[in-house]
Amino acid sequence: MSHTEFAERAARRLEAVADRLEEEGGWLKLDTVSSRVNELRVAAHLVRDEAVAVTQEEDARGPARGSKNRGPHSKIPGQKVRE
Repeated sequence: MSHTEFAERAARRLEAVADRLEEEGGWLKLDTVSSRVNELRVAAHLVRDEAVAVTQEEDARGPARGSKNRGPHSKIPGQKVRE
């Protein structure tokens, strides 16, 4: 799994928690609920940004010798490619 795939999965989970909190806590109309929802959404954004930064750094350095970190377009023999 690439950095960006991992980050996207983590970000989607953070956003799902934010959505659920917003729906369940919305009736409370508390500033703390709104603040927490915003924090979760910012965290999701930061996770995505960090994955992009790490990928760019690795691309700039070139592939590490013996690295098993494969990009999203590389295919292991016999592996089904997920979109």
